[in-house]
Order: sequence, then C-alpha cells, then structure tokens
Amino acid sequence: MASALKIGVRLAGAFEDAGEYLADARALDTAGAHSLWLEGGDSLDPWLMLASIAAVTGRTRLVARLAADDLSLAALETRIITLARLSRGRVGLHVTDHRLIDVATREPRCPVIVEVSGREPVTAAMRSVDGFITSDDAIEMCRKHLAPVLDEREQAERAGSCDLWARVSVPASRAAWRQTLQTCAAGGATGVIVPADPRLVDLLRNPDQEEDRSDLILAQG
Repeated sequence: MASALKIGVRLAGAFEDAGEYLADARALDTAGAHSLWLEGGDSLDPWLMLASIAAVTGRTRLVARLAADDLSLAALETRIITLARLSRGRVGLHVTDHRLIDVATREPRCPVIVEVSGREPVTAAMRSVDGFITSDDAIEMCRKHLAPVLDEREQAERAGSCDLWARVSVPASRAAWRQTLQTCAAGGATGVIVPADPRLVDLLRNPDQEEDRSDLILAQG
C-alpha cells in the first residue's frame, strides 16, 4: 500500500553538469515528489539554482534554505518574491536559525519549515510557521514537544497545515523504504526528506511494486 506521507528530496547544493542536474530535478517532479530541498553550498548561488529548477518543473514545491548568514541579507525579500513568481508560487523556506523565523514569515507569504531538535522552547514565532523538520530518530520526541502547536492548529480547524518532517537516509532496498515510511508515520511524521538518489524515481512512481528496478537513473526522467 502506498504511503500517505509527503516525500521531499534533498538536492545537492552543487553540480558539475547542469543538464543532468536539471534533468534529475525534472524527473523527480514528474515522478511525484512533493518538494525539492536545496542543500546549502559555498561555491554556487542557491537562489539561481532554484530559479533554474523552477523553469524545468511544474508542480513540486521548491524549498530554499535560510541560514544565519541570511539574517542581514537586504535582498532576501526580493529573492523570495522573484523565485515565487518564477515558480508560480511554489516556494518554501527552510529555516535553520530561529532568529530568521520573523523574517521568513513576512509577506509574501510562503510555507516556512523550521529546524528543531525537540529541546527548544516553543516560542510565539514558532506557532506561526507551517512545519518542522528533525531527524527520523527524534520524530516522536519532537511530536510530543510540539504538541501544543500541532494541537492548536487542529483545534483551529487547520489540520494538516503544520507538517512534521523527518530527515531520513537513502533506503537500502524497497522493503527498507516501506519500513522507513511506516516507522516515520507511526512516530507522527507527515513527510520525509531523503537525499537524491537514482532509485527514488522508481520508488516514487511504483511504490507498491515488489521487484527491484534500482537500475533506473534520475536523468532518464
């Protein structure tokens, strides 16, 4: 049975061949990935990379990572607006520094997902975001820790508007993938984020298929 979890894919923050990189993004988009998350990188501009990905995809949400260095970036709002227009509103923001929550939740409004460990105090700013992300082995702890926020959303009839993402590893097999999804769902996750891998296109397209088709490569689409 296919998982109801949202599947996010973490793309590398650098590439050697632009054609292959964008083909991989397009293949994941058409295969049904919910979102593409871009890792931080020192050598390439992540906003330009996301703009290029926006041009070759049509449905997947594009999640930009905001870190401490973005706190003083005057052009941040302009970049968000530009990417939102290029992607037709498919922008999401991954906040790794809680000081950036207020910046990220300003207009123009787009989903904001905050990095948590399950130990931070639940602040007023955290109640305004659209999701949280943690590691798979901390998902249950975070679900309990964030219960006031998640329950508040449900009571306000906003069920499903606040996601809990679990960061997982590349599965060793199709069976391991199903087990990972089941474990994360049981722990309270609504989505998982997995590093890009050649097997993901087949796993996304054929979640119920038993045979191994891991020889497919991303760039085949």
